[in-house]
Amino acid sequence: MKTIEETYRERLLMLSKQYGGQTGLSKRIDKSPAQISQWVNGSADSKTGKARSMKSDTAREIEGVLGLPRGWFDQPVKTTDTTPQEGFIQFTLLDVKAAAGNGFDNSDFPESVQLVEVSEKWARNNIGNNLKSISIITASGDSMQPTFNSGDWLFVDQAINFYEEDGVYVFMSSSGLKVKRLQKFVSGELKIISDNQKYKSEVLKDNELNSIKICGKVVATLRVERI
Repeated sequence: MKTIEETYRERLLMLSKQYGGQTGLSKRIDKSPAQISQWVNGSADSKTGKARSMKSDTAREIEGVLGLPRGWFDQPVKTTDTTPQEGFIQFTLLDVKAAAGNGFDNSDFPESVQLVEVSEKWARNNIGNNLKSISIITASGDSMQPTFNSGDWLFVDQAINFYEEDGVYVFMSSSGLKVKRLQKFVSGELKIISDNQKYKSEVLKDNELNSIKICGKVVATLRVERI
């Protein structure tokens, strides 16, 4: 049985499609696109670490604004659009590209464009059992080859929005959204590494760390072959 938080997210996705995306919905209900995206994606709260979710009072408020029956948000979605096939699991594919290169000027809270299904066995073997905070973005550029290529899907754990350990992270910088390998030194300096050796690494000093904002950690990739 789905939790009320999962039902709220599915209902918000339905409304986003109906009103032409999260930006269109935000104008109708007088909420920011960033706020709606946090609810839909279950982004981790920076203070508590728990997934953000819409409150019941807010659900009632939106129902009133849009002329929906009271309690509409609380009713589980029964359409097959949001029900995965047996043996599969759904992830949100975000409308954003993370540049393995010079960066993209994307919103910090991108819109969800669709739900995609992957084998649940593959997901648990390659990602683990904590799948609720995972979203998918698309890589762009060649600076992280051979680890992944432009167009590949990156499975990002948005709950890890801080430096945890050496690994590949998605982060915002002054030049846009990037995906790079991060490595921290004992001195506190942070090395930003491109796996493609033709690109130079960058080192941020301890007092420069606030110039980037970590959005999540890449925990798995799925190669997309074009024919």
